[in-house]
Amino acid sequence: MNFFRDNKNTILLICATIILIITMAVSGSGKPNAGIVSNTVGIVFKPLQKGMTYITNCFKYGADAEKFAAENTLLKEQLIVANQKAGDYDNLAAENQKLRAMLELSKNTTEYKLKAAGVIGYSTQNWSSAIKIDKGISDGIKKNDAVITESGLVGFVSEVGRNWANVTTILDSTVSVGAIVSRIDEHCMVQGDEALFDNGFCAIKYLTTDSAVSVGDIATTSGSGGVYPRGIIIGKINKITPNSNGLSLDAVIEPAVDVAQVQEVFVIID
Repeated sequence: MNFFRDNKNTILLICATIILIITMAVSGSGKPNAGIVSNTVGIVFKPLQKGMTYITNCFKYGADAEKFAAENTLLKEQLIVANQKAGDYDNLAAENQKLRAMLELSKNTTEYKLKAAGVIGYSTQNWSSAIKIDKGISDGIKKNDAVITESGLVGFVSEVGRNWANVTTILDSTVSVGAIVSRIDEHCMVQGDEALFDNGFCAIKYLTTDSAVSVGDIATTSGSGGVYPRGIIIGKINKITPNSNGLSLDAVIEPAVDVAQVQEVFVIID
């Protein structure tokens, strides 16, 4: 008697489990729907089933739970580091390509001397466009020096201090640049334009109606005017329309340099 009294809870649990198993076996044998007894037993013993499953999983996986959690955290950290390195690689690759292009420009422009400078400020308002650079008079820079990048023309030095200078870009509505459409060797004028300013484009003026110019043609500096040396890329023509006067064509040019994004430039100081 003492055995049954002392182990009453254990015996009841065992009996309930046996009844559950028998009931589930009987209720699942060929009947599409549960009977009253089966349904009642299922409702009563559902929490018990869930508890037994939980205990079983604890015994099965409990020993490795902390290991899995630690490994999961480590993998997340490694993924973050890997993504960061991938981003750094892309940035370094782009910068490397840019520096190579700038070095190549230095090698190919032996006819004049270049001074590298960093951009430290931007100004775009009332159809004026300018950037500020970190080089000035002490570096040999003078007013009206041409400013370029490895991609093409940026503008000219409009104001200069001891260790800084302001550069008015070709987007500025007051700027005009003598140009040549390289493919057909036709002279024209590239100008900043108020209507095109917000899109970062310039206008081409003085193309005759019988001009052979076409979309995709490249315009370069003609060397006239004494500010910009000949042969510097200005940009690519992306639109051509007849002028209202019927005597000429108007064209839109997309500059080779995005002056709103440029970070390093060369000033032609000789």
